[in-house]
Amino acid sequence: MADSMDFNGAEAQDAAFDIIPANTLVKVALTIRPGGAGPEGWLTQSRTSSALYLNTEAVVLEGPHARRRIYTRIGFKGKSVNERGEDSYANRGRALIRGILESARGIRASDQSEAARAARMIRSLGDLNGLDFVAKVGVEKDRNNPDDAGRNVIKAAIGPEHAQYAAVMGSAPSAGMALSSAPRSAAAQSAAPAPSSSGAPFWAR
Repeated sequence: MADSMDFNGAEAQDAAFDIIPANTLVKVALTIRPGGAGPEGWLTQSRTSSALYLNTEAVVLEGPHARRRIYTRIGFKGKSVNERGEDSYANRGRALIRGILESARGIRASDQSEAARAARMIRSLGDLNGLDFVAKVGVEKDRNNPDDAGRNVIKAAIGPEHAQYAAVMGSAPSAGMALSSAPRSAAAQSAAPAPSSSGAPFWAR
């Protein structure tokens, strides 16, 4: 008799499609789904405009919503700028990326020390791939469909200044960096710094 396949551990269908309530805090692991755009291919080109974004998937790691997946587009370049020459789409994306780095690395938003500033730096967008952080969940609905139940997105990343950060994050953030999993260009590989003998990432040295 062939080996059986066990689906007892799979989510019930209702649980798999229920919306996580807005403003729920969850610990997630971030994955970038490369779209082939940009210098290393991490970005995705919009189908309807010149906008570029990171196409991300965040898996909830713990709690009642564990294993749920949250798909969020993080803006990198908008299709236009406002009257002040500002790219609001990109600015919101940069703010979220900063929040993710602060959450993953245990840095307060108000901390302007040399170590904190280094912790907000990355050498590649791929360095975001695999980071664990605390996310505030949002619900995004189709404005053109009044019957749309909505879908979950990452509304914000929560840092250590938040009262619930430690409880949701659990163990202290690791000093190590997640390794980029998508292939990088030969030029990018040759330019990448060699790891230190201590194993510490560049921002923690």
